[in-house]
Amino acid sequence: MTACPPARRTFNFWQLFPLFWLMFLAYPILGFFDHARPPGEWLLFWGVLAGFLAVYAQVFFFRRAGTRWALAGWAYSLLAYAVLFPAVGGGVTAFLIYGGSIIGYQARVSLALWLAVFNVMVMALPFYNGSYALEDLAWLGPNMVFTLVAAYANHASYRRTVADQRLAQVQLEKEKLAADAERERIARDLHDILGHTLSVIVLKSELASRLTERDPKRAAAEIREVERISREALQEVRSAVRGYQGSGLSAELARAKVALDAAGVKLNVTTPLTELPAQTEASAAMLLREAVTNIVRHARAREVWISIAPVGGGHRLTVRDDGVGGLAPEGSGLTGMRERLRAIGGTLERRGEGGTTLTAQFPAAQGPGAGELVRA
Repeated sequence: MTACPPARRTFNFWQLFPLFWLMFLAYPILGFFDHARPPGEWLLFWGVLAGFLAVYAQVFFFRRAGTRWALAGWAYSLLAYAVLFPAVGGGVTAFLIYGGSIIGYQARVSLALWLAVFNVMVMALPFYNGSYALEDLAWLGPNMVFTLVAAYANHASYRRTVADQRLAQVQLEKEKLAADAERERIARDLHDILGHTLSVIVLKSELASRLTERDPKRAAAEIREVERISREALQEVRSAVRGYQGSGLSAELARAKVALDAAGVKLNVTTPLTELPAQTEASAAMLLREAVTNIVRHARAREVWISIAPVGGGHRLTVRDDGVGGLAPEGSGLTGMRERLRAIGGTLERRGEGGTTLTAQFPAAQGPGAGELVRA
C-alpha cells in the first residue's frame, strides 16, 4: 500500500442539517403520548419509528441517493402513516411530509412532484370519512404546501449534489490527464536523450577501437570519455524514468476510450478515479487493457461500464459490457490475468448474464513478489 496519511475529513455544518427536520417527529410522538397505550401499540409505534429513522439516515446521512432509495423511503413513509393514523391521528401527517422530501432526492423531477401530490391527496382523505373537520385545514393546508415545496427543494439539492460530484470527477480526470501528458513529454525527452547520447557513444567506441593499436593512450582517453558520457546519460535517464514509470490506470482508461470510440462503443466510468497502491494500479491497468481488447474484438457491445472502488481494505475493479460475449471460453489473456491475481491474493470473477462482467478483487496488501508477476 502507498504510505500516505489518510485524508482529513473537514466538518461541514450543513451535513447536520437533516437533523433539524427530525423535529417534526415531535407531532406523532406527542400524539402518541396524549393518552395511555396498550403494549401492542407501544411496540408498533416505536418499531415503525425506528424503521423510519433507519431509512431517513440511509438517504440523508449515508447518501444512498437515487430512485431506488427515494422510492423505498417514500413508500415506507406512506406505510408508516397508514399504519399509525388509526392509533395516533393527524400527528402522523409528518410522515407524509417526510415522504415528499425523500422522494425529491432523486433525478426525476416529474416523479418527485407526482408522488408528492399523491401524498397531499392522502392527507386530504380523512375529510371524506369525517376524521377531520373544515377547521383542520388551518394546519393541514400549510403541511400540504410544505410537502410539495420539500419535494422540489430536495430534488434541486440532489441535482446540485450530483453536479458537484461530476465536476469533482471531471477535475480529477483533468489532473490525471495532465499528469499523463507530462509523462508523455518525459518519454519524448528520454528518446531524444538516448538517441543523441547513444550516437556519440557508438562513434567514440568505434574511434577507440581503431586507435587501440596505433595510439593506445588516445584510445584509453576515448574509452574514459565514453564512460563519462554513459554515466551522465544514466543519470539523465534515471531522472526521466522516475517521472515516466507506470502510466497508471488513468492513462489506460484514456487509451480504452480511444479504442472503444473507434469501435463505436460508449464508455461509462461510474466511479471517480482514486489513488491506488502501485501494484494494484499496475494489475488493474493490465486487466482493463485485456478486457477492452476482448470487448473491441469479440463482444459486439454498444456500451461498457467501468468502476473501481475500495472494498474491505482492498479494491474492486468491475468491467461490464452489453455485448454477446457471455460465457464463451476464456482466452490466454484472461487466464493469465487470473493467475497473476491469484498470485497476489486477488480473485477474478466472470459472469455472462446480458453481456460479460469481469470483477477483479485486489487485496489490501500484496506480497513482495507481486511486482515481478505483474511485469511478467
